[in-house]
Amino acid sequence: MAKRVAQMIEDQVNFWRINHPVEHKLHHRGQNLPIITMSREFGARGLAIARILEKRLGFKVWDKEILEIISEKLGSTIDSLSSLDEKARNAVEDTIFGFLNQKGTNLNYLLYLVRALQAIEKFGSAIIVGRGGNYICNHKKTLNVRIVAPLSHRIDWIASSQNITKEVARALILKNDQEREEFTRRNFNKEIGSASDYDLLVNTSTMSLEDAAELIILAYQKKTGVDIPIMELG
Repeated sequence: MAKRVAQMIEDQVNFWRINHPVEHKLHHRGQNLPIITMSREFGARGLAIARILEKRLGFKVWDKEILEIISEKLGSTIDSLSSLDEKARNAVEDTIFGFLNQKGTNLNYLLYLVRALQAIEKFGSAIIVGRGGNYICNHKKTLNVRIVAPLSHRIDWIASSQNITKEVARALILKNDQEREEFTRRNFNKEIGSASDYDLLVNTSTMSLEDAAELIILAYQKKTGVDIPIMELG
Protein backbone atom coordinates (compact mmCIF):
# COMPACT_ATOMS: atom_id res chain seq x y z
CA MET A 1 0.00 0.00 0.00
CA ALA A 2 1.29 3.44 -0.91
CA LYS A 3 2.50 5.53 2.00
CA ARG A 4 0.53 8.51 3.15
CA VAL A 5 1.57 11.82 1.65
CA ALA A 6 2.64 13.21 5.03
CA GLN A 7 4.93 10.23 5.65
CA MET A 8 6.45 10.60 2.19
CA ILE A 9 7.13 14.28 2.88
CA GLU A 10 8.72 13.40 6.21
CA ASP A 11 10.95 10.78 4.57
CA GLN A 12 12.24 13.35 2.08
CA VAL A 13 12.79 15.93 4.83
CA ASN A 14 14.86 13.45 6.85
CA PHE A 15 16.82 12.44 3.74
CA TRP A 16 17.57 16.10 3.06
CA ARG A 17 18.73 16.68 6.62
CA ILE A 18 21.16 13.77 6.42
CA ASN A 19 22.61 15.08 3.15
CA HIS A 20 22.71 18.74 4.23
CA PRO A 21 24.15 18.55 7.78
CA VAL A 22 25.60 22.07 7.73
CA GLU A 23 22.32 23.74 6.77
CA HIS A 24 20.37 21.51 9.15
CA LYS A 25 22.48 22.65 12.11
CA LEU A 26 20.88 26.07 11.73
CA HIS A 27 17.48 24.73 12.72
CA HIS A 28 16.17 25.41 16.19
CA ARG A 29 16.24 21.98 17.81
CA GLY A 30 12.78 20.45 18.02
CA GLN A 31 11.09 23.48 16.46
CA ASN A 32 9.22 23.53 13.15
CA LEU A 33 9.70 27.05 11.84
CA PRO A 34 7.16 28.87 9.64
CA ILE A 35 7.62 28.32 5.92
CA ILE A 36 8.08 30.62 2.93
CA THR A 37 5.99 30.33 -0.24
CA MET A 38 7.55 31.78 -3.36
CA SER A 39 5.47 32.64 -6.40
CA ARG A 40 7.51 33.77 -9.41
CA GLU A 41 7.26 35.10 -12.92
CA PHE A 42 9.01 32.89 -15.44
CA GLY A 43 12.60 34.06 -15.84
CA ALA A 44 12.60 36.25 -12.71
CA ARG A 45 14.94 33.69 -11.05
CA GLY A 46 12.76 32.78 -8.10
CA LEU A 47 14.24 29.30 -7.76
CA ALA A 48 17.78 30.71 -7.67
CA ILE A 49 16.76 32.96 -4.76
CA ALA A 50 15.15 29.98 -3.02
CA ARG A 51 18.44 28.06 -3.29
CA ILE A 52 20.30 30.96 -1.65
CA LEU A 53 17.74 30.97 1.17
CA GLU A 54 18.14 27.20 1.51
CA LYS A 55 21.81 27.67 2.38
CA ARG A 56 21.36 30.73 4.54
CA LEU A 57 18.32 29.59 6.55
CA GLY A 58 18.77 25.83 6.49
CA PHE A 59 15.32 25.42 4.92
CA LYS A 60 14.52 22.67 2.42
CA VAL A 61 13.40 23.90 -1.00
CA TRP A 62 10.39 22.13 -2.50
CA ASP A 63 10.12 22.51 -6.27
CA LYS A 64 10.07 19.50 -8.61
CA GLU A 65 10.39 17.29 -5.52
CA ILE A 66 6.67 17.85 -5.01
CA LEU A 67 6.01 16.13 -8.33
CA GLU A 68 8.04 13.11 -7.21
CA ILE A 69 5.82 12.71 -4.14
CA ILE A 70 2.58 13.05 -6.11
CA SER A 71 3.70 10.80 -8.97
CA GLU A 72 4.52 8.02 -6.50
CA LYS A 73 1.18 8.44 -4.75
CA LEU A 74 -0.79 8.44 -8.00
CA GLY A 75 1.27 5.73 -9.66
CA SER A 76 1.98 8.12 -12.53
CA THR A 77 5.24 9.15 -14.13
CA ILE A 78 6.75 12.55 -13.47
CA ASP A 79 6.60 13.25 -17.21
CA SER A 80 2.84 12.75 -17.28
CA LEU A 81 2.35 14.94 -14.21
CA SER A 82 4.46 17.67 -15.79
CA SER A 83 1.56 18.25 -18.16
CA LEU A 84 -0.53 19.16 -15.09
CA ASP A 85 2.10 21.01 -13.06
CA GLU A 86 1.09 24.69 -12.78
CA LYS A 87 -1.05 24.29 -15.89
CA ALA A 88 -4.83 24.44 -16.26
CA ARG A 89 -6.95 22.11 -18.38
CA ASN A 90 -10.64 22.29 -19.09
CA ALA A 91 -13.06 19.50 -18.18
CA VAL A 92 -12.97 17.85 -21.61
CA GLU A 93 -9.16 17.73 -21.64
CA ASP A 94 -9.15 16.37 -18.10
CA THR A 95 -11.57 13.60 -18.98
CA ILE A 96 -9.57 12.53 -22.03
CA PHE A 97 -6.32 12.67 -20.09
CA GLY A 98 -7.88 10.63 -17.30
CA PHE A 99 -8.89 7.85 -19.70
CA LEU A 100 -5.40 7.73 -21.16
CA ASN A 101 -3.48 7.99 -17.89
CA GLN A 102 -5.87 6.40 -15.39
CA LYS A 103 -5.19 8.42 -12.23
CA GLY A 104 -3.27 11.41 -13.51
CA THR A 105 -6.13 13.90 -13.88
CA ASN A 106 -6.03 17.54 -12.91
CA LEU A 107 -8.43 16.93 -10.01
CA ASN A 108 -6.34 14.11 -8.53
CA TYR A 109 -3.17 16.13 -9.01
CA LEU A 110 -4.73 19.09 -7.21
CA LEU A 111 -5.98 16.95 -4.32
CA TYR A 112 -2.55 15.48 -3.68
CA LEU A 113 -0.88 18.84 -4.25
CA VAL A 114 -2.98 20.33 -1.45
CA ARG A 115 -2.17 17.42 0.86
CA ALA A 116 1.53 17.61 0.08
CA LEU A 117 1.81 21.37 0.61
CA GLN A 118 -0.19 21.27 3.83
CA ALA A 119 2.12 18.53 5.10
CA ILE A 120 5.18 20.58 4.19
CA GLU A 121 3.71 23.57 6.03
CA LYS A 122 3.08 21.39 9.08
CA PHE A 123 6.68 20.08 9.15
CA GLY A 124 7.93 23.64 8.67
CA SER A 125 11.41 25.02 7.88
CA ALA A 126 10.75 24.92 4.13
CA ILE A 127 10.44 27.02 0.99
CA ILE A 128 7.68 26.06 -1.45
CA VAL A 129 8.36 27.32 -4.97
CA GLY A 130 5.22 27.96 -7.05
CA ARG A 131 2.27 25.51 -7.20
CA GLY A 132 -0.11 28.05 -5.66
CA GLY A 133 1.55 27.59 -2.28
CA ASN A 134 0.35 30.93 -0.95
CA TYR A 135 -3.27 29.92 -1.66
CA ILE A 136 -2.96 26.49 -0.04
CA CYS A 137 -0.80 27.24 3.01
CA ASN A 138 -2.72 29.38 5.46
CA HIS A 139 -0.71 29.52 8.69
CA LYS A 140 -0.73 33.11 9.91
CA LYS A 141 3.09 33.22 10.05
CA THR A 142 3.76 31.75 6.61
CA LEU A 143 5.62 34.35 4.55
CA ASN A 144 4.24 34.69 1.02
CA VAL A 145 6.66 36.17 -1.50
CA ARG A 146 6.34 36.94 -5.23
CA ILE A 147 9.41 37.37 -7.43
CA VAL A 148 8.96 39.60 -10.49
CA ALA A 149 10.99 41.39 -13.14
CA PRO A 150 10.19 43.41 -16.29
CA LEU A 151 9.61 41.31 -19.40
CA SER A 152 12.68 42.76 -21.11
CA HIS A 153 14.89 41.75 -18.20
CA ARG A 154 13.50 38.23 -18.20
CA ILE A 155 13.91 37.90 -21.97
CA ASP A 156 17.58 38.84 -21.70
CA TRP A 157 18.15 36.33 -18.91
CA ILE A 158 16.35 33.40 -20.54
CA ALA A 159 17.95 34.05 -23.94
CA SER A 160 21.41 34.14 -22.37
CA SER A 161 21.00 31.22 -19.94
CA GLN A 162 19.34 28.90 -22.47
CA ASN A 163 21.32 30.09 -25.50
CA ILE A 164 18.22 30.91 -27.52
CA THR A 165 17.10 33.98 -29.46
CA LYS A 166 15.22 36.77 -27.73
CA GLU A 167 12.19 36.03 -29.88
CA VAL A 168 12.09 32.40 -28.70
CA ALA A 169 12.75 33.49 -25.12
CA ARG A 170 9.85 35.95 -25.24
CA ALA A 171 7.45 33.30 -26.53
CA LEU A 172 8.61 30.85 -23.85
CA ILE A 173 8.13 33.39 -21.08
CA LEU A 174 4.67 34.44 -22.22
CA LYS A 175 3.58 30.80 -22.54
CA ASN A 176 4.75 29.87 -19.04
CA ASP A 177 3.35 33.02 -17.45
CA GLN A 178 -0.03 32.38 -19.08
CA GLU A 179 -0.11 28.75 -17.95
CA ARG A 180 0.64 29.73 -14.37
CA GLU A 181 -2.00 32.45 -14.46
CA GLU A 182 -4.63 30.04 -15.80
CA PHE A 183 -3.66 27.36 -13.27
CA THR A 184 -4.15 29.84 -10.43
CA ARG A 185 -7.38 31.26 -11.83
CA ARG A 186 -8.98 27.87 -12.52
CA ASN A 187 -7.94 26.08 -9.32
CA PHE A 188 -7.97 28.88 -6.75
CA ASN A 189 -10.15 31.55 -8.39
CA LYS A 190 -7.32 34.02 -7.85
CA GLU A 191 -5.23 36.33 -10.00
CA ILE A 192 -1.59 35.33 -9.56
CA GLY A 193 -0.37 38.91 -10.00
CA SER A 194 -2.60 40.40 -7.31
CA ALA A 195 -0.18 42.19 -4.96
CA SER A 196 -2.50 41.87 -1.96
CA ASP A 197 -2.07 38.07 -1.98
CA TYR A 198 1.59 38.41 -0.93
CA ASP A 199 3.50 39.82 2.00
CA LEU A 200 6.42 40.90 -0.17
CA LEU A 201 7.06 41.55 -3.87
CA VAL A 202 10.69 41.52 -5.02
CA ASN A 203 11.85 42.94 -8.36
CA THR A 204 15.04 41.14 -9.37
CA SER A 205 15.90 43.72 -12.02
CA THR A 206 16.69 46.29 -9.33
CA MET A 207 18.88 44.24 -6.99
CA SER A 208 21.18 41.21 -6.89
CA LEU A 209 19.84 37.77 -6.01
CA GLU A 210 21.79 37.91 -2.75
CA ASP A 211 20.20 41.25 -1.84
CA ALA A 212 16.79 39.83 -2.74
CA ALA A 213 17.39 36.90 -0.39
CA GLU A 214 18.50 39.33 2.34
CA LEU A 215 15.29 41.30 1.94
CA ILE A 216 13.20 38.13 2.21
CA ILE A 217 15.06 37.06 5.34
CA LEU A 218 14.36 40.45 6.93
CA ALA A 219 10.67 40.21 6.03
CA TYR A 220 10.57 36.65 7.41
CA GLN A 221 12.07 37.74 10.72
CA LYS A 222 9.68 40.68 10.98
CA LYS A 223 6.54 38.65 10.21
CA THR A 224 7.34 35.51 12.22
CA GLY A 225 9.26 37.05 15.10
CA VAL A 226 11.78 34.20 14.74
CA ASP A 227 15.39 35.17 15.44
CA ILE A 228 16.84 32.43 13.24
CA PRO A 229 20.62 32.04 12.84
CA ILE A 230 21.72 33.11 9.36
CA MET A 231 24.62 31.46 7.55
CA GLU A 232 26.85 33.70 5.47
CA LEU A 233 27.53 32.54 1.93
CA GLY A 234 31.11 31.43 1.37
